[in-house]
Amino acid sequence: MGNGFPIAAIGGDAKVMGIIEGGGVAHGGSFAGNIVGVAAADATLEILETEPIIETINQRGRRLMEGFDEILGDAGIPHSITGLPPMFGLILGVDEEPADFRDYCAGDDRLYERVSMALIERGVMPEKDGSEPWFLCYSHTEELIDETLTVFEQVVKEVKRSAGRRLG
Repeated sequence: MGNGFPIAAIGGDAKVMGIIEGGGVAHGGSFAGNIVGVAAADATLEILETEPIIETINQRGRRLMEGFDEILGDAGIPHSITGLPPMFGLILGVDEEPADFRDYCAGDDRLYERVSMALIERGVMPEKDGSEPWFLCYSHTEELIDETLTVFEQVVKEVKRSAGRRLG
């Protein structure tokens, strides 16, 4: 909401929120009265209303998800991509989307770590821990998505070649 600035918000129906507004209940918190956070949230909400932020992030996230799916499929590496375009998960070593945490744990953590570390060495910065999602933001341009897909394809080929066998 504050695009990186500290701010928090609560909400409820008029009956509940009216108690706070009317002074019936004291309300305080870490970010109460933080004018910089409020200004940041106001600016962020204004930009969200006037720029195609959400649509752009969704479109670029879909491109990334579809690209990863194609690259891993071409390499013969079983995988599952879960979640939504702005925040998705990538699980290697499984053919089906996990239904629960046990299914998720069936993924190949060592393979994911090898891929993610090779990506990091080349400037693509996923979380090394495969249980963490990939996050997109409006600053991820089409050129960065292209570069990420190119680097991802190179890394997958390298990791597969170094394994000396079909992965999965």
